[in-house]
Amino acid sequence: MKLLFFIILVLFGAVSLALVALENPGYVLIAREPWSMEMSLTVFLILFVMGSGLFYLLLHGVVRLWNTPREVSRWRRGRRARRARESLLQGMIDLAEGNWLQAEKNVLLNIHSGDFPLANYLMAAYAAQLHGSHEKRDEYLSLAHQHAPQYAFAIGLARGQLQLSAGQYQAALATLTQLRIHDPKHGRVLALLAQAYRALRDWDTLAKLIPEMRKRKAMPAAQIDAFELEARYQLLRLPLPTGSAGVLKRSWNAVPQHLRRHPPLVEIYVQHLIEQGEIEESESLLAATIEHNWNDPLVRLYGLVMGRNPRAQMETALEWLAQQGNNPSLLLTLGRLALRNNMPAKARDYLEKCIALNGPLEAYHELALLLEQTGENDQAMVLCQRALALYAQEIHADTTALHTPSAQGPEPVTAHYGY
Repeated sequence: MKLLFFIILVLFGAVSLALVALENPGYVLIAREPWSMEMSLTVFLILFVMGSGLFYLLLHGVVRLWNTPREVSRWRRGRRARRARESLLQGMIDLAEGNWLQAEKNVLLNIHSGDFPLANYLMAAYAAQLHGSHEKRDEYLSLAHQHAPQYAFAIGLARGQLQLSAGQYQAALATLTQLRIHDPKHGRVLALLAQAYRALRDWDTLAKLIPEMRKRKAMPAAQIDAFELEARYQLLRLPLPTGSAGVLKRSWNAVPQHLRRHPPLVEIYVQHLIEQGEIEESESLLAATIEHNWNDPLVRLYGLVMGRNPRAQMETALEWLAQQGNNPSLLLTLGRLALRNNMPAKARDYLEKCIALNGPLEAYHELALLLEQTGENDQAMVLCQRALALYAQEIHADTTALHTPSAQGPEPVTAHYGY
């Protein structure tokens, strides 16, 4: 509709001009001795328009001819850049599909024609590591630094992460330490440093790094908690010579308050307290922790604490029995406490109930000792044989589980706490 309206408008204008020209054609005189030229204004205008058009076409052709080499060069550069982008894209696809060698080859193809060689070199470094060539990986990272020194920090971060994933923990630690000097507050650097310290079992440094990680939110809070818990646990596990109660307490005081009720930490700390002869503190800490956070290993450990008042310990355990019912670990503890309170009949009753509930193998040992004291050697021998059979079954089950591949893949690094 618009085109039809335009055509009608043009025809109307042309007819109007023709009528005006016929009514008063005018004339144009061009004179230069000895020549002169005279024509109507209409013919002059037609010739002028045609001449201007021819002049424009001629000028445009000359300009295009002059710019032809530049246009050809630009076209070639565009073609090379397009090929470089296609090679990079194919390299990314190969990397995603696990074709490491082909990915390395493709990302390096036409690399000097690409827009940003840094990306190509970084991808080549990842591909080289994935097919086991650490030397090539380092070479590509060095080339990336040469081509884009302004991105040295990002390249260093990639280097540290690749070294970590390759198991080169000392090299990764050196790389990441330099990056931290450059930017002490960088969250990703702190997170990678924590992984390096954990791999190197440098628990003390890892524990000191945790507050800064929390401040910078270097990891999700749950992961930071896992790292802190493992670091504190491993520090508490360190052996202590006799007479080191002061060192032990300083180590415990360094544990954040929110972790001092965590059962595995309490368990290892109490074991050290017992070794150092700090019986009263170990008994009170165990009782308080169990009250707030029931835990079977702590309950069993409570029965091993040789407190000064075994009757009071027995009463505390009986209160738990009223709350928890026939818990196997609690029954084992009650059996041990009953023996300490010279109540062999009660002890036997508790231990037999514990065994009937498939309680810990320690109950077999305690009951066998009790039976030997009462002269029931044959029954004690039967208990020992049953305990050995059960122990063998547990060992076999653990061995089978150890050699059976998990359907869910390897355990995440932050999920294993070492106990």
